[in-house]
Amino acid sequence: MSVPLDDATERQWRHGLRNELNVITMAVSTALAMLDHGAEPERIREHLKRAEAGCKRCRTMVMDPRDAAEHP
Repeated sequence: MSVPLDDATERQWRHGLRNELNVITMAVSTALAMLDHGAEPERIREHLKRAEAGCKRCRTMVMDPRDAAEHP
């Protein structure tokens, strides 16, 4: 059974999650644009790694939002 988050913690959690989703969206968009313009694979890979890291942070936040709120 999980304990509900208080309002302030939930707002902080939602804010952190939105920030991570923005990182992921921008990194993927950049990688796609770079791909369309023939950028070097290693440069594209950097953006994809950034997106992957953001996904992992989102997963951590969703698994236990109380922990994520304590470690933004």
